[in-house]
Amino acid sequence: MNLPPRDCAAELLEVVPLMMRVIRTKVRAHSSPELSVPQFRALAFLGRNEGAMLGDVAGFLVLTLSATSKLIDGLVTADLVARDSDPLDRRKIVLTLTASGQRKFAAVRQATADFLTERVAEVSVAERACITDAMRTLRGIFSDVPAPETNARLIKTAPTGIDN
Repeated sequence: MNLPPRDCAAELLEVVPLMMRVIRTKVRAHSSPELSVPQFRALAFLGRNEGAMLGDVAGFLVLTLSATSKLIDGLVTADLVARDSDPLDRRKIVLTLTASGQRKFAAVRQATADFLTERVAEVSVAERACITDAMRTLRGIFSDVPAPETNARLIKTAPTGIDN
């Protein structure tokens, strides 16, 4: 099959937003009502980026520092996020998930992984292998593209599979 790159790109432009809408819907359904989608996104970001600071979260969420500070205040009040002094520079404050925040994030992530597992179970083994190969290829293509959350001092946790 000789598929032009433009046709492949067009398919990605259609499928990726659809998948993200479905995943967002599942996240909303499995996060507690007191947790907004931006708050969950902040939890997810902090779960993937140890030692992130307010500006890092604001950049990822595309919010002002003031709006992000208020959002983080709510997560601190709910005992999902902690503010601590940076061990390398005590003038800086780093944000980390509390044990409760880690549990909340893990539970929503697991519920979403369970949903995706159910969906891919509907296709053949060969199709699942094709999907997995395609995802690995896409990871390789896009892993060198800086994301809003990329920061040299942040420790990124690598994807370890659906069970985490």
